[in-house]
Amino acid sequence: MLSRRVLVGCCLVVLLLLGGCVSYTAPGDDPDEPADPDVDAESLFEAAFVHGDTLEDVEGTVISEATDGNQTLGDRERIQERPYTDRRSETLEASNADRDGTVYVANETTRWWYYPELQAADYYVPADAPFDDDEIRAERAETAETELEKHNIEYRGTEEVADRETHVLDVEAKNETVERGISVLVGNTEYIYALETVDLEAEDEYRIVEQTLWIDAEYEYPLKEEVVWEGPDGTEIVMTERFESVTFNSGFGDETFDFEPPDDVDVYEDG
Repeated sequence: MLSRRVLVGCCLVVLLLLGGCVSYTAPGDDPDEPADPDVDAESLFEAAFVHGDTLEDVEGTVISEATDGNQTLGDRERIQERPYTDRRSETLEASNADRDGTVYVANETTRWWYYPELQAADYYVPADAPFDDDEIRAERAETAETELEKHNIEYRGTEEVADRETHVLDVEAKNETVERGISVLVGNTEYIYALETVDLEAEDEYRIVEQTLWIDAEYEYPLKEEVVWEGPDGTEIVMTERFESVTFNSGFGDETFDFEPPDDVDVYEDG
């Protein structure tokens, strides 16, 4: 059986173009001045997991990359998401021809991966499906609470990401037992382990030394995340995922998150 994991292993690409810009507004000229007494940093951190009540869906272009300063790997995707069960993504730019046009679709019952260049589709039906938005929301709220106990959250001011105002949070582990951290956007560390400088035999020794989140000020949705990993030899790897452009509440229909593979492709079941 051709599994999703084998196919995903072919999906490491070099990022050809990074667009957009980021502007930063510092909390104040005095380093001892508090950032903003009206901003609750911990509540913003929780919002990265459980978003604002007015958020219905998200659509945009997302850039992901990992770099060690000499080599950069990554991709550019168009995503459509309806928290918390529905998601669709399509790869827009990839140097690996097998990655071009790759589609991922998730809904309350099924996960699909479609690889047009390989003429293959892979699907997975989780044992606990169908998923319920309210249940997932409650689980994410519990996760946020648990992670707050493990991390110190510092508010750093505001920045523009994808032409939108965001609140910037620094996330620091309270002790070494949680230094591998938790990611709200960057979920795929395969880019890190594909870098030539990474020692795969020591992959368990890589730890997170810096982590920053950018949360949309209106909808409380994470628009950017940056994670700095340090290897056993002191080498630093920076992994970033950010929205290049984003639109909220477009009003997707259920058909957006349905998928039927073409008749001429090989279909495999994962799991």
